[in-house]
Amino acid sequence: MAPSNGLSVAVAVLLGCAGSIGYVGAAGAREPTPGYPEAVIQWGVQKGDTCDEIAEVLYGSANHAGLIQRYNRVACGPGTTLAEGLTLVLPAEVTSIPDAKIRAMRPDVRARPAGGDWAPAAPGTPLVTNSSVNTLDEGRADIEFVDRTRVLLAPNTLVVIHGTASRTRVSKTPPAAVELEAGEVKAALAALRGQTVDVVTSGGGRVSAASRDTVVQRRGERTTVAVFDGKAGVSSGGLSVVVPKDHGTRFVGRAPPARPRPLPPAPAWAPAGSAPIALAPAALGALSASWEPAPGAAGYRVEIARDPEFNDLVAREEVKPDVVSFRAEKMPAGAYFLRVRVVDREEYLGVGAVRGFHLVAARVAGGVAPAPGEITASPYGIVELTPSPALELALDDGPFGPIPERIDLLQRAPRELRLRPRGNAAPGAAASIPVRYTQVGAAATASRAADGQALEARVELSGIEGIDVAARVAPRLFAHLPGGVRSAALAPGPDGALTARIPLPRGATLPGAPLRVRLDVVDGRGGVLGTSHADLPAVAASPRAAPPAPPPPPVLGAYLPLLPMSGVADVLWLGPTPPSVAAVGAGAARSGGGWVAAGQVRASGAVGRLGLDVALRSNAAGDGEAVGSVGWLGARFRAVRLGRSALELGPTLRVGVPMAEEGPPVRVEPGVALGGAAGRLTWVVDAGARIRASRREDGAAAGPAAAPPVQGFLLAGAAGDAAPWLRLHGALDLHLVHRDGGANDVLGAVSAGAEAGGALFGALSLRVSPWREAGEGPVMAQIAVGLREAWP
Repeated sequence: MAPSNGLSVAVAVLLGCAGSIGYVGAAGAREPTPGYPEAVIQWGVQKGDTCDEIAEVLYGSANHAGLIQRYNRVACGPGTTLAEGLTLVLPAEVTSIPDAKIRAMRPDVRARPAGGDWAPAAPGTPLVTNSSVNTLDEGRADIEFVDRTRVLLAPNTLVVIHGTASRTRVSKTPPAAVELEAGEVKAALAALRGQTVDVVTSGGGRVSAASRDTVVQRRGERTTVAVFDGKAGVSSGGLSVVVPKDHGTRFVGRAPPARPRPLPPAPAWAPAGSAPIALAPAALGALSASWEPAPGAAGYRVEIARDPEFNDLVAREEVKPDVVSFRAEKMPAGAYFLRVRVVDREEYLGVGAVRGFHLVAARVAGGVAPAPGEITASPYGIVELTPSPALELALDDGPFGPIPERIDLLQRAPRELRLRPRGNAAPGAAASIPVRYTQVGAAATASRAADGQALEARVELSGIEGIDVAARVAPRLFAHLPGGVRSAALAPGPDGALTARIPLPRGATLPGAPLRVRLDVVDGRGGVLGTSHADLPAVAASPRAAPPAPPPPPVLGAYLPLLPMSGVADVLWLGPTPPSVAAVGAGAARSGGGWVAAGQVRASGAVGRLGLDVALRSNAAGDGEAVGSVGWLGARFRAVRLGRSALELGPTLRVGVPMAEEGPPVRVEPGVALGGAAGRLTWVVDAGARIRASRREDGAAAGPAAAPPVQGFLLAGAAGDAAPWLRLHGALDLHLVHRDGGANDVLGAVSAGAEAGGALFGALSLRVSPWREAGEGPVMAQIAVGLREAWP
């Protein structure tokens, strides 16, 4: 279809993209255009275009002409042409969306859908045509329409939403945004594009504001209009007036509006009040301002907002004419704008005097809560700030830059923080915030340690509340002593005070006169925190203490060496000094083709250099050839000991006597013992001879009980401590035997064992004899348990 009046078939393009011309088909599911609740296109109006014709081209029917007014304040009556060259913002497809929504609100606001009941409102509540919004005593609401027109409702205001979206046919007069029944609204356009925002009153009046700030008040039958930006047309009673900026008018009921008159001028600010930039201790600050009394004022309206357009109001209050100052406390950090307007005797709202403030969240770690105009902190503290992109900061006379999150006073130590709006280098633009430092002090006391060899000091610091003393202060104590200065780090003591111990020089530890000491407490940077003096009493003469007893010498070899079940090879592996030990045990061996076993009791000890030992073995029992009971009595004399048993040497003498009829005869065993210790390892060598002093009546000359007339022996071995409770040992024994009848034999064996425990211990030994007596088996085992002196 190509209309003859030249209607353009325009390309619909996303708002913000380059405009081009073409046909727009069915839209389908599209992503919303940024800044709009749906996908939109642009349409360039040509001469003679009407809403019906545009709707028929874009949407397929003139019944959708109401969509032309969704984002455009235009008249869309039948046959009404639009202004040539006008650029329209249009929905990309036929949709149904709410005409407006509650963008923001304060509590105490309710809403009512068309034909419905009142209910509490919430931010985001959708509003369609004929919906109502009512702010109560403490309520405020910010209503945003789909064309980005905004209407702000003051407390105790009732409006009816008219909107622009859901009408298929409308009159030549553009529809109003809201109908004001009572209260106050602020009408504002997000951007002036030759459009207006319309407000009608229940009495029939109409306000068409091409403005970002036009306030309409309705109290009873009277409507007052004040224009602070742009202009507004006011119609009532068949007459219209144009109200320019900073002027106002009013009408009652259906009467014509009054001639526009100037609004009360803005009051002048008094010098007193908060600085434009201040700190907000604990993220909560205070704002204050004063103004000069205005002639003819019946009162003042004071408003605080977060934006310069005063759409995001924090507080609004009307005060009496004798009140010329305002203060708000517990304000979170951020940018604020304070506006004061005069309300004259005719209740016209005057032009606003506006001041901007910026509160910077600040906290001091190590100090007191910062005041709005100054910071009091420890020189070891940290100032924490909340950065703001709108401000920049300089330390002392340094350059301005972004606000840091923290300022380490230990490293920078500024005397002044300067804050200013970002990029504003004008003289006087920067606010100066002095930094005052608390005094840090130290008091030290000292005394002589109980042993007299050191100085013990106690230090108390002041002015370091909230400071990590060890990490930030790092205090040390310097003591001026005879012969020089000595220092030590201070550490927390049991009572919270700092303590240090400094060894005294030798001259200060001898008996003599009292000692006066100067004590300096210094921080990690070398700064002196305090100086004190201490008098140390003289050291009292004391009797010379006896030297500590030397540790006992180690035991050489084994505590319980193996006692063979033999009449020939039962020679004990003995060190020059016997250990103090008593034990009972048993041995088992192969003998005469069978196994035999015998019990034993053993004990040894020393008196000075003389050592004594006894070993008793019972008769053997078993299937093999029995060995008779025998007892050995021995004595040793330690003739030589070097160091702590590095080497020991001494003669030995043992006598063996039969304890039963079948036991071996009496024998005498002279010899010498040599041994030593090296760390955990000890070694022992025994050499000597055994001489038979009597002969058994049966003349037995062979078997385990046989005793040759003479024999020589050599035993050598070592022991080591694998653990404080475990000793391992091993030994080799060799015997040269001269028998009756002139025959000579060589016997030999290897033994090993372990002893485990403390004063109560157990022992296990094993002997393997490759060269052995006739009738003896190759293996013998011994187990014992006993008591001994404590392990060295």
